[in-house]
Amino acid sequence: MLNEVFSWWAQQMLDLIPARLRKRDSGPANAIVLAWHDGAGELLTRRDHREAALGPVLFDEAGVRAARALLGQRRAPVTLLRLPSGFVLERQVTLPLAAEQGLDRVVRYEMDRFTPFAADEVYWSCTVRRRDRAQGKIALAIALVPRARLMPMIDAMAQLQLAPTMIEAPGPDGAPRLIALAEPDKRGQRLQRGVRTAALAGCAVLAVVAMGLPFLLQSQARDEVEQRIALLQPKVKQADALRQKLNATAAGSDAITSERARLGDTLQTVAALTNILGDDTHLIGLVVRQRQVTLEGQSAAAAKLITSLSSDPEIRNASFAAPVMRSETGADLFSIKAEVAP
Repeated sequence: MLNEVFSWWAQQMLDLIPARLRKRDSGPANAIVLAWHDGAGELLTRRDHREAALGPVLFDEAGVRAARALLGQRRAPVTLLRLPSGFVLERQVTLPLAAEQGLDRVVRYEMDRFTPFAADEVYWSCTVRRRDRAQGKIALAIALVPRARLMPMIDAMAQLQLAPTMIEAPGPDGAPRLIALAEPDKRGQRLQRGVRTAALAGCAVLAVVAMGLPFLLQSQARDEVEQRIALLQPKVKQADALRQKLNATAAGSDAITSERARLGDTLQTVAALTNILGDDTHLIGLVVRQRQVTLEGQSAAAAKLITSLSSDPEIRNASFAAPVMRSETGADLFSIKAEVAP
């Protein structure tokens, strides 16, 4: 979550720099590079953005020995896998401007809607291409490579005792795209298969538990809400009685009308929020003060709440008041602030 906030802040600073002054090569300054070409490759070293060729690589027994000799003791913080044209797919997407604060999380959740792939089936990165503050929207470019297509290259690099940490490949416009990779497992294939089998067995057990867990959590949340409603009933009745007394006189009616115009109708605001929020969203805190609303709770997809709130004419300037966190149950913990329209 801290990385998402830092990335958003860095992008804001980058937007202040004129495009002609930005450095086109945004890749790592120092790296070991393997340029892939039709089942073979070429090793290069990069230092201070300057590259030097070490030599070609053939992935047979003799070629692997020769490549290891070329590498020697060379090490770098980044191992870059450079792919030829056609490997990277790209999709243009438009999102609400408020989604930028948690952009990686939003794109990950919506990946199967934006592309034919789930988020765990691809390596991907996203770049903000344009911001339309008047319309409250941002235009993104999502670059992705299917994981299955990279496996032969990752396995080949493992023979050189290299694990790629980043992909570089030309996009549709010819400009390079950079996609960070998760650190691959460096243990032997046999141990990897054993861990994979154990993981699958664990997933099967968790799947059985997960099938019943949402129903249990929903039941508990509903019971808690009903208990809170029961506790609030006496106060609601007192408020109704007081409202009736105030409405009995013109002065009282005028006072209520004046305050309602200034501060807004709290019950109406609560009713509007109830209609907007889905059944998979549970509030644990709601503050309405002088048309300022603060919502705290948990949801199956907190990023979608911003879109839902922004689409309602009674709610304005909805945004996350704090980074979205993930609870132990898998739900998103959120804090949202918004304004109530007069």
